[in-house]
This record gives sequence, structure tokens and C-alpha cells, in this order.
Amino acid sequence: MGARHGAQSGAVWTSDSAVVLLDGIEANEHGKGLAEARLRALHPLPEGRDHHSTDFEKRLRKIFEKHSGDRVQPWLALEFWQQEIDNVLIQGILGRSGSKSSAIDRIHAVWPEISSAWLRDRMEEVARAGLPRWVQTEFWATEVDPILLIGVDRATRYRREAVDKALRTCPGLHIGAVWRRLRALRNRRNGEPEAVSFADSLVKLTGVARGTGSAVEETSTSAVSSNDRRVWQSVDPILLEGIRKANQCEREAVDKALRAFSELRTAAIWARLRRLRYKQGTGGPLLWTDELDERLVRVHREAGLSVSVSDIQNLTGWPRRAILRRAHKLGLPSGPAGDRQRWTMAELRFAIESVNHLTVREIADELERSEKAVWNMVGHRGIPAGFQDGYTVRELSAKLHVRRPSIRTWIKAGLLHKKRNGRIAEDSLQSFLYSHPERINWPLFDEDTTFWVSDLLEAERIRVNEAGTRTRANSRSSEGTQAAEASTSDGSSSSTPEADPCEDPVSHNSRARGASPQ
Repeated sequence: MGARHGAQSGAVWTSDSAVVLLDGIEANEHGKGLAEARLRALHPLPEGRDHHSTDFEKRLRKIFEKHSGDRVQPWLALEFWQQEIDNVLIQGILGRSGSKSSAIDRIHAVWPEISSAWLRDRMEEVARAGLPRWVQTEFWATEVDPILLIGVDRATRYRREAVDKALRTCPGLHIGAVWRRLRALRNRRNGEPEAVSFADSLVKLTGVARGTGSAVEETSTSAVSSNDRRVWQSVDPILLEGIRKANQCEREAVDKALRAFSELRTAAIWARLRRLRYKQGTGGPLLWTDELDERLVRVHREAGLSVSVSDIQNLTGWPRRAILRRAHKLGLPSGPAGDRQRWTMAELRFAIESVNHLTVREIADELERSEKAVWNMVGHRGIPAGFQDGYTVRELSAKLHVRRPSIRTWIKAGLLHKKRNGRIAEDSLQSFLYSHPERINWPLFDEDTTFWVSDLLEAERIRVNEAGTRTRANSRSSEGTQAAEASTSDGSSSSTPEADPCEDPVSHNSRARGASPQ
């Protein structure tokens, strides 16, 4: 704030703010008029209006009416003006009365002693106070992580037991090869496990062909010389059993977290669990070798940073962030990454308050950010799924009483289209239901679903009719233009419209009489 308030830290209101906020505000008519003028300046007239709304005028009368007894009038209290300033800042955050900067400018114009920098910090404090707790990093670390870590610890124990059992069954196997095999089976597993060949696993897991890296080549050659396909066929069931038990432990941990905090997104909890799994998997500083550094530099020189990091990640199973940090330490350029703006509390507050009535594209436009940036914020902050527009296959299956494989078939055939977030776009569903009414199971719908589907069909019918009207209008305009050009090219021009051969004689004669001079 100003000279009297420069010592404040964290943009928190203190008692000495009364010197500025209550300056000139006294219990008399002059003070009352000054207070009302300040309040009106904080809430200017809407654009294009010459008077405030009825609700605002009623509020003013309630604030400035005479109070009997010893009751202090609200506009004489310091807390009233502090709350009023915070309310204006909230309106700026949510875009209800102009932008964030305009809200700060209005307050600064009323109280020039309050600096704009302090008001921006205060806006961040107000936004932070209004955010749900699951947006704060401390919430995840103290509330969610202990639940997930139990599942991660149990899952890790089952995987280790499976690897140990596989090594006891086939002592000639290299422990690194067994762990890579387990990771490949876990990544490929979707429902029931699919068969994975040993040759494919070596190429896809290590990401190396023969003769490309000494350390890896030595491991791969050792495994090939001492084992064959039949060995892995006997080891895979052991590893898959450990994977099944581990996945069950992780699912139970995620379900427990969802029961405790139902407002969280399932995808956000799984993302958090994966990060915890990575941290636990490293167990300390990564053991970088000269061979790995040389490989990272060489692949970076040949294919760029992203490919080189993926190569090391496939080879070691280490977290991508850790490999990126190593690449930066080695001085490998990352290329133009663009200007990344840190999310402010005010932007987070706006996004979360807008989840029920704005799409991601609209929020991105309002914040002047890319859609990708908004989606990344959604994934990392755990914003509920209601924030996402469109429908999942599961949601449509339940709503429309259609089997999920059928919906996936429609998507594959191009009848339904997915958005960037992987959800089925509403306009695509709208068009599909209108074009394929035989797919609608009306007898199975409840009242809400019937109204929902009916609204989609009506909206699509209106859209199709409007598109048809525009097409016919454009066609008529084009025909008229061509006729005019033809008439001009013949050297003759007439203001009398050409007779339509399909028109009845009566209407034609009446139109001719109307066009002839009296």
C-alpha cells in the first residue's frame, strides 16, 4: 500500500488500514455522501446503461438508511470497506465487471494511497482463499498421498516378489531383463494379458538394435545366449500374477481416495499415484554412467531432446523429468519451448468458478492461454470432470443404453468424433442421433434422458434447416447474378423481372400490372 502500509507483507488487511480507508468518512451528512460516492465509484454503471440496477439501489438504501439506538452504521466500519474492496477484486477475477486490471484501477482511483502492486497481491490472496483445498499442493501431500502410498508400497512388494520368483525359476536370467519384461507386460496389459515375444521385448524395451550401445548390448547378448523363447513362456505367468496383484492394490488405493474425497477426478488421482510410483521406484539418486551420458548426447544429436529422453526412459524405466534434468546438466539445448506463464491464483479461481458454464476453449480465450495449457492445468490440479465438455464412452453407454463396443465401432467408422480431451463432442453426438434415429432406444430412457435426447435432436433440426435456408438463398443469389450478367452481355437491360415458366398466368399478369406505369 502507500507509505503507511508499505510494511505489510502477504497483502493481508491490518488495523492501520483504517487511516486510508476511513479517511473523510464521518458520522455526518458529508461523510455519508462521501461514502456513497466511493461505493458508486467502486461499482460503475454497466456499459450502455444510464442508471444502476434496482438491486444495487436497494442495497445502497439498506446500507445508508438511518439506524436507531447504538448500532454502528456499516459504512463507518473498517471491515465493511475491506470486504467491499475484496468483493471488487473477486468480480475482477471472475470477469463480472470488467477485467482484473480495471477492477484494480477502480480501487486505486478511489484510494490512490493503495498501490496497484499491493492490490494485485491482494487479488492473489483473495483468489487463494476462495480455492477448494484440493487445488493446494499441501492437500495432496498430507491427505491423499498417505492413502496412495499404501497401495504403491503393496504393489511394489508384489512386483518384487514376482521378479524374485522368476529369478529362482530361471537363475540364468539377468535381473534387469526381468524388470524390463515386467514393465512391458504391465504396459501392454489391458484386461487379459497378450502374448509378448522375447525378441520384440528386447527391441521395444531397450529401444536399441544390435551394435548401438555397449552396456545394453552386453546385457541383451547375455540374456539371448542363456535363454530362449520357452524360458520367457514359463516366466511370463509368474510376472503377470504379480502384475495382477499389484494393479489390484493400486486400484483399491485409488478407490479409497475417491471415497474419502469424492470431489477429486479419478484421472488426477491416478496421475498422482504414478508420480509416487516413480519416486519410489528411483529410491534415491539415479546411477548415471558414462555410457548412458554418451548415449543421451548421441541420440540427442541425431534426433533431438524428446527422442533421446524417451530412449533413456525405455532403457532404464527412470522418470522423464529426471532424465530431462540430466540432459540440462549436460548442456543439451531443449529448443524453443515457448513462453510459459505461471498460473496465478486469480486465473485458477476464474477457471474453477467457470467449470459449470464455460468450455475449455472459452476459458482459454478469456485467460489468453492455449487450450493445451488449460487442459494441463486441469490434469495437474485435479479439477472435477464436470469441467470437461463432451461425453466419455462409458457415459454415453449408460445414457443411451448402448453397449460400449458399439459406440467404439461408431467412433472408428467416423460417425462419432472425439475431441482433443478424448471425449465425444456434443455436436458430433447431436448430428449422429439426428442422422441415425434407429439407434435411439426410446423405450429404455427415463424422463430426463428423453428430454436430453429430444433437445439434441431439436437443436440439430434447427441447425440443418438454417443451413438449408442459407444454401437456397445463396443458390438464388447466384442464379440472379448469372442472369444479370447474361442480360448485360446481350446489350439489353430491363427492370421488369423475367416471367417464371412455372408461374400461373394470374399472378404473372398482376405482377406485370403492378410494374407498368399508370
